[in-house]
Amino acid sequence: MHFYPYGILVSSAVVLGMILFAVNARKSGIRKETVSWLACLALPSGFLLSRLLYCLCRLTWFEEQGFAWFFHFQDGGYMMYGACFGVLLALWLTSKITGENMGAISDALAAPAMLTYAIGRAGDLLAGQGYGWPIEDWFSVDAFDPEEYTGMSVFHLEDASFFERLPFAVEDAYYGNYRWAVSLFIGVIALAIFVFILCLKVKRTGSKAILMLAWLAGVTVLMESMRQDDLMRWGVVRVSQILSAVLLAILLVVCQVRAKPVTDKKPLILEWIALLASMGLVMIAEFMLEKKIVFLDFVPMDGCYVLMILACLALVMSVRMAWKRQERQ
Repeated sequence: MHFYPYGILVSSAVVLGMILFAVNARKSGIRKETVSWLACLALPSGFLLSRLLYCLCRLTWFEEQGFAWFFHFQDGGYMMYGACFGVLLALWLTSKITGENMGAISDALAAPAMLTYAIGRAGDLLAGQGYGWPIEDWFSVDAFDPEEYTGMSVFHLEDASFFERLPFAVEDAYYGNYRWAVSLFIGVIALAIFVFILCLKVKRTGSKAILMLAWLAGVTVLMESMRQDDLMRWGVVRVSQILSAVLLAILLVVCQVRAKPVTDKKPLILEWIALLASMGLVMIAEFMLEKKIVFLDFVPMDGCYVLMILACLALVMSVRMAWKRQERQ
């Protein structure tokens, strides 16, 4: 039997998340049997549906491998959003079985889920994934003329060896160069969101979970933009970014439905305009990163990523407008 560091880390993160969930549930007055039911349902459903979504997103390849490959779990091949759907399904079933409010259970799980995500994202580096651009390309200068700057960044560094180490970079096992440790950066951001969600006070059940999912989607869009590894694509489109956009649209609908009906439809329209405009900003940032907007190809890569960060924040804030409105009512 082989034990893989990444698998051990993710398993440990899940266990830690479930322990924190049990603590949160007790503080919220949720019964112990509810915690047990959710653990028993969420672990297998999240695992299997994350695998299923991966296979569906790579359906042609999966058909070539044969159906038996689905059960080759040691070969990798999972998607976060499949796990999210599995957990949501387990939440719904747990609520039906125990009679507990699904929103209350979701709120107790929100912070632990983000903590699990943070640890799992940072651990991607153990699986040889989650890295970005090579450091030497990022700060490179012309080999024949040190004064001629040819790198991706606005910063000129002839010697970038300081960044060729953790926590900034990780060595690419295949090419032997150092690349930005994107997963570690995203893990730190997710850890900060975990603290924010843990301390967040809400008036309505389910509000913590909604905001956590919005932040999760925004962080995922940013991470997928920064990654330069074996990320899932449909042609030139990054799958997780599309799924994140769909999730944000669903969350906006949920927040608007939860808010009391209003005679003035202007807030609803403005919220959708904000979300769609933010999605458009993400697309512009992606085209700039790929140098497909000719008149903006002079913008350095770190400038493009600043725009992407702002675009991802705008995505979350566009949903938060509706979230605040439903929280007040």
